[in-house]
Amino acid sequence: MAKPQFPLQTPPRADKESFNQEQVGARFGLWEVIGPERRYTRGWSGLYVPTRCTGCGSEFWVALSNMRLGKSTGCSACARPRKIPQWLWQRLASAKNRCTNPNDPAWPLYGGRGIRFEFEGPTAAGLYLIETYGLQSREMEIDRADNNGHYAPGNLRWATRAENQANRRKTRFVQWDPAEWPYSRNQVSHRLREGMTRAEILADAWTAVAEKRKNWRAIQEKLRSLTS
Repeated sequence: MAKPQFPLQTPPRADKESFNQEQVGARFGLWEVIGPERRYTRGWSGLYVPTRCTGCGSEFWVALSNMRLGKSTGCSACARPRKIPQWLWQRLASAKNRCTNPNDPAWPLYGGRGIRFEFEGPTAAGLYLIETYGLQSREMEIDRADNNGHYAPGNLRWATRAENQANRRKTRFVQWDPAEWPYSRNQVSHRLREGMTRAEILADAWTAVAEKRKNWRAIQEKLRSLTS
């Protein structure tokens, strides 16, 4: 296990301080040694030296052995920079969670109805978007071209909020047929205005039955008639 980096202003207590200037000025990756080492024999034992990350200027106490072995080449932010912006990673991580975590509140509308996250992870999905369509501004949203399809290459794209909503929303009925829906007309209209698709409304109805919400038996009968 690699020894941690300590901020220079709050180093761990030293057992022995040194005035040896031999390492001062030495470079290890992005690290530059800026002072003599201190030796520790308790906790994270070994030699620590004050260093500056030449990538961002941050200063830390870092284990000299880690730098010599190449285990530490710079501060965390500079040595392992994100390949995609943090905001994009967070959005795609949320999308993955909706598809893979049954405890996510949106699970019934995504993973619960078979929507899969088919990228290796949020970073891979973000790189696909950037390489295919370019990096867009934060105002753009991530959209599945086929709303019943997966988070997968060929189905993921950038969209404006209006385009995203248009892809998932039905705001009125062409013709109301109560036999086609598990809820009343008012309930279905309300859900459609919120942006739910028919598939999402059906998934919500199955959840209502499983949780035995109000009128769940009637909803169950409607669902049975829809699948019979």
